[in-house]
Amino acid sequence: MKLISKIPAVCASIIEYNIEDFLRSVRQVEGADFIEIRADGLKVNSPREYLPETKRLLNNVKAQSELPVLLTVRTEKDGGVFTGSESERARVLMGSMKLVDSIDIELRMQSDMQDEIVKEARKNRVDIIISYHNFNSTPEVETLLSILEKEESEGATIAKVAVRANSEKDVLVLLNILQAAKERINIPVIGISLGRKGRISRVAAPLLGSIATYGYVNRKTAPGQIEVKKLKEIIELMELMK
Repeated sequence: MKLISKIPAVCASIIEYNIEDFLRSVRQVEGADFIEIRADGLKVNSPREYLPETKRLLNNVKAQSELPVLLTVRTEKDGGVFTGSESERARVLMGSMKLVDSIDIELRMQSDMQDEIVKEARKNRVDIIISYHNFNSTPEVETLLSILEKEESEGATIAKVAVRANSEKDVLVLLNILQAAKERINIPVIGISLGRKGRISRVAAPLLGSIATYGYVNRKTAPGQIEVKKLKEIIELMELMK
């Protein structure tokens, strides 16, 4: 994998409104193994400006950091703020392929566009995270495993599920699928329990099978995130205690 060389890895997830603030956050990253650029945060006058602004941002990020870069353009229904059409979002991902080490695609993305993006990513040897988000609840174990299998079948090199924890039991469901995935899924998996009750998963999941966990630098990009430097310190301490 181009994106992840150390397992478990800590991702510095960054979302800002403009390039200058993005770069300020990039310079402040400490303890991360890779950076997620949430380009959907960029404020533009027209959706057509997303691609040139995203490419300008990524060129600057690469000039200021040696860490691998994951590009994510998240829609509102999946916890993001991208206001353009699905075809415009696909255009941003396709046009940025040579500037990143990995891209994130939602499982529910329109299938023909998803297929085209996967094909282009493979051509450019870019890692493909196909992700599923549920901000309301945690589905049953078998449902989540089926989702991971679908992500694998649709071309993911890394399968991801992020689901809201409304109870401690929900967190256990998430941790259980990480164990079950070792038998059922042939690609690496990322698992996250979202929300306050799911915060423990940010540490527990990467110790029990998730290849990565996400933290924030200045602004949280998902509910329940922990600051990157603290997250790295906790995981390293826990690994020493194994």
